[in-house]
Amino acid sequence: MKRIIICADGTWNNRDQVDQKTKKRRPTNVTKLARAIPPEAGDVSQVVIYHEGVGTGGPLDKITGGAFGDGVERNVRDLYRSILYNYADGDELFLFGFSRGAFTVRTLAGFLNAVGLLEKQDDYWLPEVYGCYQNGAKPGSAAWQQAFHGVRGQSRFPTIRFIGVWDTVGALGAPGALGQLLNRNKYQYHDISLNDHIVSAAQALAIEERRKPFAPSVWERPAGWKGTLQQAWFPGVHSDVGGGYTPDGLANEALHWIVECAKAEGLAVDDAFLAPYQACFNSVLHDSMSFKYRLLGTILRPIGKADSASEGLHQATEDRQHMTSLAYAPKNVADYKAAGGQRVYGTPNVARGQPCPAFEKTP
Repeated sequence: MKRIIICADGTWNNRDQVDQKTKKRRPTNVTKLARAIPPEAGDVSQVVIYHEGVGTGGPLDKITGGAFGDGVERNVRDLYRSILYNYADGDELFLFGFSRGAFTVRTLAGFLNAVGLLEKQDDYWLPEVYGCYQNGAKPGSAAWQQAFHGVRGQSRFPTIRFIGVWDTVGALGAPGALGQLLNRNKYQYHDISLNDHIVSAAQALAIEERRKPFAPSVWERPAGWKGTLQQAWFPGVHSDVGGGYTPDGLANEALHWIVECAKAEGLAVDDAFLAPYQACFNSVLHDSMSFKYRLLGTILRPIGKADSASEGLHQATEDRQHMTSLAYAPKNVADYKAAGGQRVYGTPNVARGQPCPAFEKTP
């Protein structure tokens, strides 16, 4: 048995990106985690597959991939093939993603649930099979049978031991002003819900993100699903939770929480590598509302409305509120508490109660 770990980065994000002001690298949480996973854990191999976010190519790709979301389908197929080429019976999958990378791995899980994992010999037919899924064909239909007519092997249904995501966006259109206006219905066929092949899932969500195109895709627990679901709300905007800003103390809060959830499901992680990424509840909270997004209006993300049984605040939110000098009082947090919301998620390996230094050091 081995673990296959998929790490899908967010829109315009790649592992080598540099902050233009500080000239320092500013990795997202997906990149940090991918680098922290050792290739061996006892007698179990751990195979890491990292995928850059859409819109990370040239200037044209930055527009078509970033603003319109082109490339998501290609990324899903690429990651599916990565699993297909490496999978052996009994292997476990761990899926991680940020932003539209989170949308990508959730779509990947839905695609695996719909068609299973083809055998390597049948990779030739993947475009037809994916096109069938993309067009909404049902198993047993004429279109389904036509798509599978050349498939010789048997589909397998791997166990997704854990899926961990930072602030999923994409279900309502590409997270960009142009994409939201012109490409609203592009991804409606994607199934990003939980399914019976997923054992455990966790999502870190951004309290302060107000851009309409970045409306979050909060999981709802399906009837009869027996897995574990945790969804924690953290201080900050989209990239304060998924990473990509400097300083990144808020992102590290969400990083360590997802990592602990994954470790509880068996993933081995190099804690010493992650230690310099200090979780910091009182770190800089950024403003993501540029002029073009203000033209589209703002939203207040509701907390605890989509799935009250799994949603809660992270302890970092509570700690930030308790630090009076920050005057931290988001309306959606107040609304959640006024409605009786009490759930607070913690991160066992992160010491609480003391504010971090004013300037965190980022490796």
